[in-house]
Amino acid sequence: MKKRTITAALLITALSITPVFNSYSDTPGISESTSEALPTVPETGSTGLYTPGVPQADNAPTGSSEETTAGIWTEEEILREQQNRAWLEEQNRLQEEALHSQKISEFFRDSVVIGDSVAQGFANYAANNGTFPVFQNLKFLTRVSYSVHNAFMNISGKSKHPIYQGQQMYVWDSLKLMGAKHIYTFFGLNDLWAGADNTVGKYLQYIAKIQQEIPGIKITIVSTTPIYKSAKEEFNNDTIRVFNAQMAALAAENGWGYIDIASRLYDSEGNLAKQYCSDKGIHQTNAAYKIWQDAFLEYAEAHLDDVT
Repeated sequence: MKKRTITAALLITALSITPVFNSYSDTPGISESTSEALPTVPETGSTGLYTPGVPQADNAPTGSSEETTAGIWTEEEILREQQNRAWLEEQNRLQEEALHSQKISEFFRDSVVIGDSVAQGFANYAANNGTFPVFQNLKFLTRVSYSVHNAFMNISGKSKHPIYQGQQMYVWDSLKLMGAKHIYTFFGLNDLWAGADNTVGKYLQYIAKIQQEIPGIKITIVSTTPIYKSAKEEFNNDTIRVFNAQMAALAAENGWGYIDIASRLYDSEGNLAKQYCSDKGIHQTNAAYKIWQDAFLEYAEAHLDDVT
């Protein structure tokens, strides 16, 4: 009886162990080598790219451009960091440039250039280059043969007042309608037949009339530009230099602005340089008007802090 009991116990034990071995042998992915069956853990070497239990995005290198608390960056990481910094610097540069351009544009808001055919040429140049900050708000009241001498003539079919809203007007009336707060005046080339002193006197009368009609308006004198060496005029470049010197002194004395374009257009003999003259007389090329543009830009940059 005892022998039968032992035999039965052994049989039960054998039956209970068999499923365990079958289950183990049927498990997929289990190889003979236990080292091949276990997952591989990324190393935490000198790259500092992985820390067990920390998400990949949270494990990016931090610190200086050359090393992190986890170790030295790879060449690829350093290059990427340099590229990122270069991109950020370029974005900052572009943002500063855009802000500066906006300030220049705003500086010329409610500003008007007044003058003759040479100033009209600048107006034409501005119309073709309207995206430049200088020209985005700058306006013009110009006309061929306009001068400080004929600015007081009665309006008629023979007068030479600038046209605004389709008709001739005295410039001070046009300026009122335009809401002008700052004028840039260019005269002399149609005036200096009367001599420098006479023209200075008439210029002052012209400015006084505008100030009377529009109190508080700002005044900036634009220097009279030189003429070509063979220009057939009743005056010469020496007369222009004397006239400009007097107007520059009056501008300083009265608190007006002054833009010296003339000295930028001279050749070695003190005449209008060939590349800046379009007709061997007084009129100018686009290359000359690029000089005008630069002069106006520099003037604005020098007076940005004056804007209230």
